Amino acid sequence: MKQSASVTVLTLAVLFTLVLGYGRAIAQDDQSLFQDTVSAYDRGDYEEAIRGFEALASSGVSASLLYNLGNSYARAGQSGRAILNYERALRLAPGDPDIRANLELVRKEKGLFQKEQPLGQRFIGALGLNQWTGLASATFVLLALILLIPDFPWLKPSLRHGIAAVSLVVTITAVTGAVARYQHWSDAVVVVPDARLRVSPFATAASVGVIQEGRLLRPGKNHNNFVLVVDETGRSGWLEREAFEPISTH
Repeated sequence: MKQSASVTVLTLAVLFTLVLGYGRAIAQDDQSLFQDTVSAYDRGDYEEAIRGFEALASSGVSASLLYNLGNSYARAGQSGRAILNYERALRLAPGDPDIRANLELVRKEKGLFQKEQPLGQRFIGALGLNQWTGLASATFVLLALILLIPDFPWLKPSLRHGIAAVSLVVTITAVTGAVARYQHWSDAVVVVPDARLRVSPFATAASVGVIQEGRLLRPGKNHNNFVLVVDETGRSGWLEREAFEPISTH
């Protein structure tokens, strides 16, 4: 029994070592790929840079990785996929000024002008869904503690009431922000040039116009290979599924 246990421990130790070694190998491979990808971008080989950043993204994404992928697509003249990846990066880092500046630059260059957002919408856009949800949870817990445990010897009643009031206001604001962000969670971006909107979900149906590459849209119901969409200008119609990609990757 002791010998069997020793063999088992040894086997587990070997397996653990192999897993660690594999993890280091993956990390080293990613580091090498990253350096090669950056070199490709620096020398102007943007298609190679896109392939490299896409390969790195298959192992896990970050705001900076998506930002660099968006830059590569923008340099390669693929504005739709550039905007798509900038939007994905903003989901992870909504307050990043570089991501937002490059997104607005590509949109402006392609004539994708948007109406000026009201102050309230800009305020909500300063945080992402996860940040609003986390803030709402934290302030709700604080509010619950204040209400459920009213007797704090070191906390004056007036101060306790003040903290409760502020917590309630912040909780309501954060919930409102989270709901507003969630409503746009399924938004997508047109990634092909001159995608045609149709009056019905058939390839032979009449066209109601062209939807520009890089436009934001909200998908609705599906039928065969078509999706009923509404774009950011308010136009609606049936669009082929391959013409757009969702911003959310999960």
